[in-house]
Amino acid sequence: MIDKGKRSRAEIVDAILDAKHDLGKYIRMPIAMLPAGAPDPAVREALIQALQRTRTGPRGSRSARSIWDAFSAEVAEALGEEPAFAALAEAVARALAWEDRAAAAAPIDRSSVEADFTAVGARIQELLNEVSRA
Repeated sequence: MIDKGKRSRAEIVDAILDAKHDLGKYIRMPIAMLPAGAPDPAVREALIQALQRTRTGPRGSRSARSIWDAFSAEVAEALGEEPAFAALAEAVARALAWEDRAAAAAPIDRSSVEADFTAVGARIQELLNEVSRA
């Protein structure tokens, strides 16, 4: 059940739409834009860009973690008990776990990165659908 608390439904939906754009879209873009068969150094650099410089604009860059932390703080009171929010939190945790792997010397499994990053956008959309129905 959504406990809107001090936030209106419109404010919650706006926050989710911002997350969909700033996190769901931009976290996967650097990897998705790579050509097929890109070498591991290019995949690693795209991974680092996706996580550390997720959303770049006139006011600078924001990391995926900072976008998630701000979004989560904004909506946690209203959505913290929602299964769709929990599923999103799990997807974001899997995506952010790639930070450690990007720093390691082991090759990056691009298809796994793409799957984890795509899941973030999908879970944001599911949360948006759930909030819109409620």
